[in-house]
Amino acid sequence: MTVLDLRQPVPCPAFADTFRALGVACPLITVEPGHPGAGMLHASRVAEDPAVLADVLAAERRRIIATLDADPRADAVAMWALHGYAWYACLMLAGPWFLQRRVPRVTLDDVWIDTAADRLRRSFTVTAGTFACLPDDPAAGAPGARVVADPAALRAELLRGVSEHLEPLLTAFRPHLRRGEQVLWGMVADEVVSGVWYLGRIRGEDERAVHDLGELLPGDTGRFKRDAGFRVLPGTKGRSHCNRTQNVCCLWYTLNPDSLCSTCPRADDERQVRILEGRA
Repeated sequence: MTVLDLRQPVPCPAFADTFRALGVACPLITVEPGHPGAGMLHASRVAEDPAVLADVLAAERRRIIATLDADPRADAVAMWALHGYAWYACLMLAGPWFLQRRVPRVTLDDVWIDTAADRLRRSFTVTAGTFACLPDDPAAGAPGARVVADPAALRAELLRGVSEHLEPLLTAFRPHLRRGEQVLWGMVADEVVSGVWYLGRIRGEDERAVHDLGELLPGDTGRFKRDAGFRVLPGTKGRSHCNRTQNVCCLWYTLNPDSLCSTCPRADDERQVRILEGRA
């Protein structure tokens, strides 16, 4: 665990601007470089301290019970607790890549979680200050910028950063999830795709998001064995829908069996189209 050095310099403006642009593009996440405030949870403690992880799982169980009036399975609780961090962590890294072709260098040890923030609008402080970028980035010469050769190298940097960030959490959560290593990395790929695809859709750039994700996850890339998996489904009334099936079931059906998402692996193409068209 990193010992926080309160004498560390303020991150370079380009690093802060990168996260400011992410917050403008996506109101669901706020990332502030600097020093953590009182009461924030060091993300690495969730992976390192079993008592902290137990508290996280207990809080998630209480949230599910209060929201759905359901008695959740232990693995569903763990899946949703992990998702509640992993989706935002992947967005923290992949969002700037999609928006500005920058990849922040942020490890789990660099992140502090605002536990008082709304569940759907998460807020974080990061104590890092460097990022990878392309040679033509306006901030390529800024302190904290690390220039890589080309877009392929930047994609590799992103997947490496995601892997290093989430690996300690996957190790800690794995006994509670009862899933193998390959399945868990498939889940991480789902989180990356979901976050970037969401950004693309809310910005009216869904086609670019699908294209970029196809290049990022072409299949059999390190720990990421499956491709992004987008395909076009024929709908009704001449419509068509770009969609994908998640690599890993999020176990939502165990909490609310009558409600599936449009990318659920338990739904065949016909049912996915019905969900997409509001007919399910």
